[in-house]
Amino acid sequence: MVEFRQALDQEQAYLAGFQMVCADEDVAEIAEGTLDRLSALAGTDRLRGVRRTGPGAWVLTTGDGAVLRVSAGRPARRRAYPPQSLLLSLAIEPGAGLPAARREHFAEVLEEVPFSPVELHRLARELPLLSGLVRTLPSKALGDTALMVMGHFMSDLVVQVETALALGARAEALTVIDKGYPYRLTHRVKAHLRRLGVTMFPAGQVAAAAESHARRSRSHGCARTVAVDDGGYVLPALLDERPDLAADYDGLVEQTMSGIYRLEKYGDRIPLPVLSVAQSRLKGTIESYWIAEAAVANLLRLMPGEKWEGRPALVIGYGQIGSEIAQLLRQRRMRVACHDRELLRLVSAHEHGYHTGTDLARLIGEHRPWLIVGSTGRTCLGAAELSAVRRDCVLASVTSRTVEFDLPALTGLAEHIEDLDVEGTRFVLPHGVRIDVLADGYPVNFHHAESVPNRQSDLIMAGLLVGAAALADPGHGFQPGHNVALSDHVLETSGLLADFYRLYGPDADHRPERRSQP
Repeated sequence: MVEFRQALDQEQAYLAGFQMVCADEDVAEIAEGTLDRLSALAGTDRLRGVRRTGPGAWVLTTGDGAVLRVSAGRPARRRAYPPQSLLLSLAIEPGAGLPAARREHFAEVLEEVPFSPVELHRLARELPLLSGLVRTLPSKALGDTALMVMGHFMSDLVVQVETALALGARAEALTVIDKGYPYRLTHRVKAHLRRLGVTMFPAGQVAAAAESHARRSRSHGCARTVAVDDGGYVLPALLDERPDLAADYDGLVEQTMSGIYRLEKYGDRIPLPVLSVAQSRLKGTIESYWIAEAAVANLLRLMPGEKWEGRPALVIGYGQIGSEIAQLLRQRRMRVACHDRELLRLVSAHEHGYHTGTDLARLIGEHRPWLIVGSTGRTCLGAAELSAVRRDCVLASVTSRTVEFDLPALTGLAEHIEDLDVEGTRFVLPHGVRIDVLADGYPVNFHHAESVPNRQSDLIMAGLLVGAAALADPGHGFQPGHNVALSDHVLETSGLLADFYRLYGPDADHRPERRSQP
């Protein structure tokens, strides 16, 4: 056994696998595209550097001596996979000194496959409200509009962009900014948008994206410019870095309350209309439970060996999402405390039977929570509150970006910092207390997951595009600044709620469908 283990160590190969769904006629194109991308990264000539070794099997050698063995085919055990599954695999036999980062790049290339027609059809079925906008909105509602979208690179974004193009938006004048969170299908989403001809930028380059967007908008003769934001990235970047470009925008659609909070510092100086899906009755009524459920499900996935029953938890921010999370944790028989800086919400938490307190640091000291969930949309744990922690605990955020916990302050307090890989980061304080920050402070409901099923994100994703179409109408009636009442009117008279009730209400046809997952 020892000799065999040593032999394996000496001849170690690195493996990567990928699964998708496609028709037979698409298999060859997908395999060829994968080989092209691997050849480019390996620095080899595609025609001379790739050798076919059998049906659906190839070998190529990289410039630094590593051997890549690639295969593409249907699974041998068909019943163990969804119909029309295609399996791509990569085995890397390392050459001399092949660095780990390079191995990871080869593995990522395997996943850079646009969605197949079969998968696009399935995604459209999972997002019937969003994909159905081509029938309910006016023809070419976005036909004269340069659209900028800040989004999570998940599969619902693909349908949103495809629908925008079907509504007349032109790919050459469409910009998508990646929020940068790690998702299961991020590489596939990027590959698909690249194939559509959409321009992409990372979240840290919003000003550069705006400059590029303005240049392409002018060159293609777009009369209007609308931004769809998720977290308050676009308008602050425009006003603080490129105020000369802000006048080009006819309106902005905002999805999250953290984005609305980021606009507070501008007061009445916001120069363009804001259609707030974040503050809408539609979003507040429907979405909160889904986000809370996804957050708790991902907590269970990230900490599979933990016991939850009887342990103390603290939810900071007893708003629409925080109150749902508190209830779900109580259903798991945890002892839940809640805090909110707004007295009305604090009273509500008290009346619902939760342990509460007006002084957060004192509440942490009294309740000694093992799990702390931040759902305020602002920084809820600063140096004073973190210093009050006297037992090992776990921090989890459900807010955009890393604003919930003061991570620089926690870094300053820590005596030792440990990387927990996919789980997050551990901070060890001088008195021995360990604080694990799940997902490195990013929203735990999105961490390496699709957050909520597409049928749940459908209503809000469709609402964002309805908002964009409304602002693209020259006679929209919105005024510069926040337009909460008019936002509600646009969303509630769009037909989305009626279609939602028709699909999922008491008279809906609930026959189960066969679904295949990529």
